[in-house]
Amino acid sequence: MEPGIGYWFKTISDKMKASADADLKRHGLTFAQARVLAFLQSVGGQTTQKEIEKFLQVSHPTVVGVVSRMEQNGFLSTWIDPEDRRNKRVKLTPKAVAVGKEMENIVEVKDRVLVRSLTEEEVKELQRLLEIIYNNLE
Repeated sequence: MEPGIGYWFKTISDKMKASADADLKRHGLTFAQARVLAFLQSVGGQTTQKEIEKFLQVSHPTVVGVVSRMEQNGFLSTWIDPEDRRNKRVKLTPKAVAVGKEMENIVEVKDRVLVRSLTEEEVKELQRLLEIIYNNLE
């Protein structure tokens, strides 16, 4: 029996995650923590824990643990929002910004590796098809 499309998505995803985990481990980060860094970079380097919860789609205690570990490791600084004491503000540290830039470069290189044997037209077609498949799941 020939593997289905779902098999290939899962296999590719697993290989990409293993590679990302190896890169992240060098910096003392987990995949979830790297997603927090990327999210913070996308919103200007600072937000609330509540916004991180929404982005990660996880519970408050989960975000508290992730943010706390990242703060202990020097990637984030946190403080109570003076305008709304129910919120905790989260900000990237210079260490996180430097690691984030390196991670962006790694992602670009890995993206190029994924499609290195495809033509530019094939890459565009693949992107179009993947978007259609993604939208089918909505």
